[in-house]
Amino acid sequence: MKCNICNNGTFIDMKSRKQVRCQKCGSLERTRLLWLYIQNLNIERSAKILHIAPEKGLYSSLKNLVNKGNYIPADINPKRYPFADNCKKIDLCHMDHETSYEYDLIIHSHVLEHTPCNIAYTLFHLHRMLKKDGHHMAIIPFLPGKYDECFQDIGKDERTRRFGQHDHVRRFGDKDIDSHLGKLINLSEKFDATKDFSEKILKEANIPENHWKGFHIGTVLQLKKYDMKLLMTS
Repeated sequence: MKCNICNNGTFIDMKSRKQVRCQKCGSLERTRLLWLYIQNLNIERSAKILHIAPEKGLYSSLKNLVNKGNYIPADINPKRYPFADNCKKIDLCHMDHETSYEYDLIIHSHVLEHTPCNIAYTLFHLHRMLKKDGHHMAIIPFLPGKYDECFQDIGKDERTRRFGQHDHVRRFGDKDIDSHLGKLINLSEKFDATKDFSEKILKEANIPENHWKGFHIGTVLQLKKYDMKLLMTS
């Protein structure tokens, strides 16, 4: 069993999840699953990639996947990522100035629960920035229950109670997906990683069975440009 990103074979605990974090690159089970799906795209060297809130392990791999300058790490606070050269500042709640049809691939994991603005705005602009045949790969933490959201100053304790973490502004519920994200983007009815990868591959990458199926904290959403329902196809 090895990390499929850095080939390290030692894993450590992540809170209550036992031996899921790679000791070398810091990848989690969801990060390694995301990397499997990225590799499935067979990305060309000329492709341009936007990676929001770049994970350290994925940063190194993606940087070498495309031509120099074509991989763009980005975050609202680039200083959080000292390992990422030329990390771009991007505010997902103020994206009107971003160029359309620029990226072949946009990636982010556990980001949209932090953005204090209408989620449709952010998704619209991310898909506007994709090239016509571009891909948007996202991991959104689906939690038990229904969707909840609040942009008011309700305090860290209340945010933790309602959304699972003190810096979250929304909770993506697994019981009413059709009423929130399902109204904005085309989603598969089910997620099943075993349809895309063998159980052997998943186990070798230390991706536990609770990440293989269903909508959960590690579900990989694979979207194309016009899977955004509010985007015109012309």
